Amino acid sequence: MGLAAQVVSVESDTGMMGGTGAHEFMYLNPVGEDTLLICNGCGYRANRQIAVCRKDDATKETPEPLREVATPGCTTIEDLARFLDVPASRTAKAVFMTGSIQGEERFIFALVRGDHELSETKLANAAGAVEMRPATEDEIRAIGAEPGYGSPIGVAEDTMVIVDERVAASSNLVSGANKVDYHCLNVNVGRDFEADLVADLVAVEAGMPCASCGALLQSARGVEVGNIFKLGTRYSEKLGANYLDENGKARPLVMGSYGIGVGRLLACVIEEHHDDQGIVWPISVAPFHVHIVVLSGNRPKGELEAAEQICRDLEAEKIEVLLDDRDERAGVKFNDADLIGIPIRITVGSRGLARGEVEVKMRNEQERNNVAIDALTGHVKDAVRKGQKAY
Repeated sequence: MGLAAQVVSVESDTGMMGGTGAHEFMYLNPVGEDTLLICNGCGYRANRQIAVCRKDDATKETPEPLREVATPGCTTIEDLARFLDVPASRTAKAVFMTGSIQGEERFIFALVRGDHELSETKLANAAGAVEMRPATEDEIRAIGAEPGYGSPIGVAEDTMVIVDERVAASSNLVSGANKVDYHCLNVNVGRDFEADLVADLVAVEAGMPCASCGALLQSARGVEVGNIFKLGTRYSEKLGANYLDENGKARPLVMGSYGIGVGRLLACVIEEHHDDQGIVWPISVAPFHVHIVVLSGNRPKGELEAAEQICRDLEAEKIEVLLDDRDERAGVKFNDADLIGIPIRITVGSRGLARGEVEVKMRNEQERNNVAIDALTGHVKDAVRKGQKAY
């Protein structure tokens, strides 16, 4: 499709499809809606939604006594770190969400280190939440927490507390005190509160070390044009879709899903193949191979008939043809031909016909060639083959 050099496969979230793994095929382009993390060292590539990185070594310290301190106006990690003169990595950031878990809406209290951002996809996967949204201030206060000063210490028992692995491995962090203008020093997981789950919750960013080789990850933008899922037996077991093995025993089919985003794929092809005049279709995916332009609007005798015969001759050789026989000026037709972007343009005019010739132009070239009508079919077939080999 003319995109091979610009498309990469990346590890991705299985989402609603489920299964044991998934990959997306991403067209690399700054207009892409997805952020990708790429390692040039070992080739690791993943959508930021599920990308992982190497964890820094947390130094375990002797837990210090829990202490509450006044932190007036410190509602952000930046304000807090500046006020207490500590690095953001020594703080714990609270993120409040509600999610639908097994048909029940649950409050989810997530905790990541202050120098990291939360990946909502990782959090939803860890919690088993089908849907998730930010909690309201009323919902936050209903569990005993305080917006801007949240802490997992002392929250309602039915609150699902999920802690990032780096927070669980750290000692003596600063977190909210569930009281306006106050934070707690020396907060430790396991002593001061219990986590229902410990998981990787970090949204990976460029510059973080690759989990496989340690090289610094690079970021890129991409458009998803295809995907594959390893579904295993998730659906076949429920549907009773079985086969008989060599012993005659029924076993569930092992399934995979392969998807192509046709609309966005064509948009990416156009993004890759265009100029100031319009589309330049690769011949492998062009809607037609040939665009025939009948030159004169008033159609002198013989001009349209010759174009129609050329059309029949080409179609007999399985070459797809678009015939422009509109009663329009030549300039309009040429502009439209460039805009539509069919790979081969054949211009049929009375002067050329008088010489037994037509004009042939490739959409991606400036050169125009006069070709004898008797040799035209072979000439076009060669051009189509050459264009198809390019892709």
